[in-house]
Amino acid sequence: MRLRRNSHSTRRIHSVSGLGLALLAAMVGAFTITTIRPATACTVMRMTIQGQLVIARNHDWPFGEALVITNHRGIEKTSLAPIKPATWVSKYGSVSFCQFGREIPFAGMNEKGLTVDLLHLPGATFPDPVAVEADPNLTAVNAIQWVQYQLDTAETVAEVVDSLSTIVPIPMLPKVETVHYFVTDATGDVAVVEFIDGKAVVRHGDQYRLDDGKPKTHACVLANSSWEDSQTELLNNSSRMRYGRGVRLVEMANDIGSKTAPVDYATRCLQMVAQGPLTQWNLIYQPEERRIHFRTQSSPQRRWIDLDDLSFDPEQTPQAIDIDRNIDGNVASHMQSVTDADNERIVNHAFDHFVPAGLPSLMIKQLLLDYPNKFRSAQTAP
Repeated sequence: MRLRRNSHSTRRIHSVSGLGLALLAAMVGAFTITTIRPATACTVMRMTIQGQLVIARNHDWPFGEALVITNHRGIEKTSLAPIKPATWVSKYGSVSFCQFGREIPFAGMNEKGLTVDLLHLPGATFPDPVAVEADPNLTAVNAIQWVQYQLDTAETVAEVVDSLSTIVPIPMLPKVETVHYFVTDATGDVAVVEFIDGKAVVRHGDQYRLDDGKPKTHACVLANSSWEDSQTELLNNSSRMRYGRGVRLVEMANDIGSKTAPVDYATRCLQMVAQGPLTQWNLIYQPEERRIHFRTQSSPQRRWIDLDDLSFDPEQTPQAIDIDRNIDGNVASHMQSVTDADNERIVNHAFDHFVPAGLPSLMIKQLLLDYPNKFRSAQTAP
């Protein structure tokens, strides 16, 4: 069965590739100040259940259409940053969950067990582009694409944290890309990365660890308030309520008996912090098993993908599956080569449901549609 297609096509704007990203970002940013719909919320929890590391995440958003996509190692990339775009070659293969096009994921896990999740944070402010331009040690990636950059290049949380000294996220759409990040690795390490007043604030290291080296429970949950603000639970604040509930669920996970499977408990936890019809997906990562479970509103049956069943060789075509595909169990055998039409369908859907129509919207959409065609294997790059 082929991936779903949308017959609606986007008119080509041939001048996009020649238009400076900074100018384009300024045009779209001005356009969206009063017209972009406000983003909603998510919750993520890192827990240990019967000795197994599990990360559970709800994706709460106005719509759920997305592709589950493989990203291959050995691919040369240049970021979609409005200034000083970083270039890199992907070291690790990964699986990511994309609604705004390939390489612009909200979540994912790589073959080393690193997980990166992006969540809405009202008031997040990223580094000043003028200061980044002036710093010879810094280059930039798009604030959402930062997720894929880390999946491509990092094995551990420590590597992600270290990268902030040379690579910083810069939004192309500041009114949309108000986000913070939750990062874990296969050793059980965890970090919260936020940008407050233009500065990186990282919750990682000894201050957030117990004497045995394991992360403190309060560092293992994130919702949609800053981590610091989340430490005060308010009954009239949805984010802080979900954060507080998540902390209690993570604490309880240590005492779950052998009769409850880890994935079943994680699923129950996600139900406890769900937000009704806004909760579009449930994702459960098992880094040690290299497996990702996912469910959606449209397809609530349990499905999973084992990274060991996938090829991440640069010579292979990236594979994808519709996140709402109505099948059960392991989806690896149902994945097919991702096409421009597949990417166009999800990009069109995201823009049609999130960004009002107009020339700036059309231009930024075309930029996202053209982007994957610029990739090439590092072995064949001149």
